[in-house]
Amino acid sequence: MVPLLFWVFPKWGLSQDVAVPLALGTSLASAVCFTFSGALGHWRRGVIDWRRVPWLVLGGVMGAMVGSSLAVWVGGPGVKKAFSLLLLFAFYRMTFSSLQRSGKDGEPPRGRVPFLFIGVATGLVGSFFGVGGGIVAVPLMVLVFRFPPLEAVATSSAIIPAIAGAGALGYIYHGWGRVGLPPWSLGYVNLMAWALLVSGGALASQLGVWVGHRVDGTSLRRVFGVLLLFVAVKLMFG
Repeated sequence: MVPLLFWVFPKWGLSQDVAVPLALGTSLASAVCFTFSGALGHWRRGVIDWRRVPWLVLGGVMGAMVGSSLAVWVGGPGVKKAFSLLLLFAFYRMTFSSLQRSGKDGEPPRGRVPFLFIGVATGLVGSFFGVGGGIVAVPLMVLVFRFPPLEAVATSSAIIPAIAGAGALGYIYHGWGRVGLPPWSLGYVNLMAWALLVSGGALASQLGVWVGHRVDGTSLRRVFGVLLLFVAVKLMFG
C-alpha cells in the first residue's frame, strides 16, 4: 500500500516532501481498520497473550510518536530510499527465510522491559515506514524472545491497531496546517484516500482469502517476494 501511495500522491501534483509523509500517515490510518479485524479473529481463537499486550502497546505508542517525527524530519526522498531497504528485507524474509523456529528451546522472557523494547522497536520502525509494525514485532518475538510463531503473530495483531493509530495521530499533528496538502486532508492523513483504501481493502480481502486457500503458499510468497524486489529497486533507482 505504501509504495502505491508513493506513486499516486505525486500524480495529484504534490511535492515529495508532502506526498511521502501523506502516504505514510494515510497508510497507518488505514492499517488501524485492516489489522483490527485480524486481531478480532485471533482473539476469538484464544491465541493472544494478553499479559504482554499492555507493555507492548505502551512501548509501541512511544515508538510510534518518535517514528512519525523522525520520518517528517528526514523528508520524502530519504524515507523512500530507506523504505526500499525495508522492502529488500521483506523480500529476503518472504523468499528465503522462515519463522518456523518455535519456542520449544526456550520460554518467552518474564518481566516488562523486553516487551517494552519490542513495543518501542515496533512502533518506531512501523510508524517511520507507515507499515504498522508486524514486520518487526513477529521476528523479534520469535527469533529473539522464543515465542511460538502462532502466538507471536496473534499477539502482534493485537497491538498493531493501537500502534498504527498512534503513528497516524503523529502524522496528523506534524502535518496540521501544512501548506500544499490536498483537499480532505487531516494533517498528513488524506480522508478521501483513507475511505477508498478501507472500503476497497474490505472487499479485496475476501477475494484474497478465497485465492489464498487455492494457491500453494510457498509459491505465493515467492511471487510476492519478487514483486517486493521490483518495487524496492524502483524506489531506490527510479
